[in-house]
Amino acid sequence: MFSGKPGNQVDTQPRSSKTLSAIKLRVPTTTEPSKNGFRMKNFIPSMSALTIGAASLAVTTVLQASEGGAKPWSVRAGVSGFYNDNVYTRSDLAKVSSFGFELTPGFSLNLPINDGQTTLGLRYDYLLRYFENRAKAVDHNHMVDANLSHHFNSRFKLDVFDSFAQAQEPQQLGAGAGGAGILFRAEGTNFRNIAGFDFTSQLAENWSAVTGFRNNLFRFDNIAFAQSLDRVEYLPSVNVRYQVAPKSNVGVFYQYGITDYDGSGSNVGFVRDVNSHFIAATLDHDFAANLTGSLRGGVQVNDFADITGVKSRDGVSPYIDGQLNYGFLPGSSLTLGVRHQLTATDVGVLGAVGGGDFLDPIRGSSATSARIGLSHSFTPKLVGSINGLYQMGTFIGGGSTIDGQGDSYASGDVSLSYRITQHISTRVSYAYDQVNSDLVNDLREFSRNRVFLGVNFNY
Repeated sequence: MFSGKPGNQVDTQPRSSKTLSAIKLRVPTTTEPSKNGFRMKNFIPSMSALTIGAASLAVTTVLQASEGGAKPWSVRAGVSGFYNDNVYTRSDLAKVSSFGFELTPGFSLNLPINDGQTTLGLRYDYLLRYFENRAKAVDHNHMVDANLSHHFNSRFKLDVFDSFAQAQEPQQLGAGAGGAGILFRAEGTNFRNIAGFDFTSQLAENWSAVTGFRNNLFRFDNIAFAQSLDRVEYLPSVNVRYQVAPKSNVGVFYQYGITDYDGSGSNVGFVRDVNSHFIAATLDHDFAANLTGSLRGGVQVNDFADITGVKSRDGVSPYIDGQLNYGFLPGSSLTLGVRHQLTATDVGVLGAVGGGDFLDPIRGSSATSARIGLSHSFTPKLVGSINGLYQMGTFIGGGSTIDGQGDSYASGDVSLSYRITQHISTRVSYAYDQVNSDLVNDLREFSRNRVFLGVNFNY
C-alpha cells in the first residue's frame, strides 16, 4: 500500500499487532557476515508506543511458545470487559467514564516457499469496542500486516513489508511517527500506512550493507488533526557496517527524508514541510548470548519550507536511537530503548490555545522518547508483563509564548495471563495514560485509567 506523495520520518518499521489494543513493531534485521554467510540479528527497532496490548503481546507470545510446535497458520479470538474512566481523553474536569466490552478476532499466515528460501507473512486483526456510556457507542479498528522475505543466496536478502491501521487510539495511530506523534484519542475513521523494503547484502568478508526505503501515510477525519498531522513521508536510507570482532559491528547510517504535510481545509500545513538528513554512527554488540545492544548516534539536519516573511527554523539537532535486550531467564526478557529526533505534533500550526504567531508557526517537536518492556514467566502457565513509554517534546516555532515550551506523554501497563488449556487463557490488565503541557490553558492535558478482564482463544 504505497502512497503517492513524498514524506519524512526516520527509519520507521512496520508493526505487527499481536493484540488488537496495540501495534507492536516488526523489528528490522541487518546482517552480520561470517564464513558461511549471514547471521541475522536484530538492529535498533523504532520506538513503539507501548500499551495494554503490548503487555498482552508478550504474554501471548510466551504462552504460545510453551505449547511447542509450529504451523503456517493460526486463528484467535478474545472477549474482554473493561472500565475506562476517561473515554474521550479530556481534561480531568470533563471526564466521562464508561464500562464496556471488546471483541478481538484475528488470524495469521506464515508460509515458507521454495524450501524456505522465500517466506510470506500475513496478519489481520479486528477490534470491536463497545462503550455503554458514550455518544458514539462502538469503535471499529482494523490492522493488517503483510511481509515477504526472500533469500537470493547466502549473500543477498530482500524484505518487503506493509502495515496498515484504521483506528482512534494514539498507540495505533502514532506507530511510525518516531514516538507518540498523536498523544490522545482521535474520533473518526483515521488511518496510517507504513510500507517499504530492506535489501541486505554482504559486500565482503567483513562488510555488509542494508539499503532501505520507507513510505508512510497518515490521515485523520477530524479537521484539527488533519491540519496538523496529515502527511506523507519518503525515507530512502543506507547502512554500511564493518565487523570488527565476532560479536561487534560498527557502521555509518544515512537517511534522507522528505515530509509533505497536507494542511487539509486550511492551506497552512505546508509550513511544516521539511527535508531532513540523518547522519549517524552505528554500533552493534553482543555482550553475551542473552544480552545484546544497538545504538545509532549522530545528527538530524532539518530544512523547513521557505516562506516569505515567516521566520526560518532550519537547524541541526541530535539524532539518537538505541536499544538493549536482555533475556535473563527462559521465557523472561527485558527491553530498554531511547530515541531523540524531530517528530510531528498534534498541536495546531498556530498554537494549541490560540497563542501562536502567524509569522512563526509551529513547525514540529524535538522529542525524546524512552521505553521499557518486561515480560516474566512465573510458571509455564502464568505470565506477567510490564511496559512503559515516556516522551518529552519541545515545540519548534509558535512565537515567544510557545517556542521552546514543551509537553509530555506517559503510557504504562501491567498484564497477567494464565493458561487454562492449550488454547484458552485468561487475562487481567491495567493501563494508564497522561499528557502534561507547559502551554497556558492547554485543554489537551488529561489522565486516563483503564482496566481489562478477558478470555483469549488461540489455535
